Amino acid sequence: MRLAKEMEVKDLKAKSDSQLVTSQVSGVFQAKDPQLVKYLEQVKDLFEHFSNFELIYVPREQNARADLLSKLASTKKPGNNRTVIQETITKPSTGDPGVWMIVEN
Repeated sequence: MRLAKEMEVKDLKAKSDSQLVTSQVSGVFQAKDPQLVKYLEQVKDLFEHFSNFELIYVPREQNARADLLSKLASTKKPGNNRTVIQETITKPSTGDPGVWMIVEN
């Protein structure tokens, strides 16, 4: 969402395999866990920057692309060259806001 905001995207459709998260974002479920409350607050702050924001629940078994990427990343053997876009988050992203840079070629 932060990257889409920086790119000035107006309509954003995102997918999640977490029914809990999608239900909390839509307001169907209440967030009780303190860490999830922080994430939910960030999402609510961010979706105000979009004309249209939709978070769709996709069961894991119906999301073949994400499943394939997760398997690709987890089965990588040394010496095999595969390209996987991955971000390693070392701490919860609900703390200090990060700085994002977009470079266009």
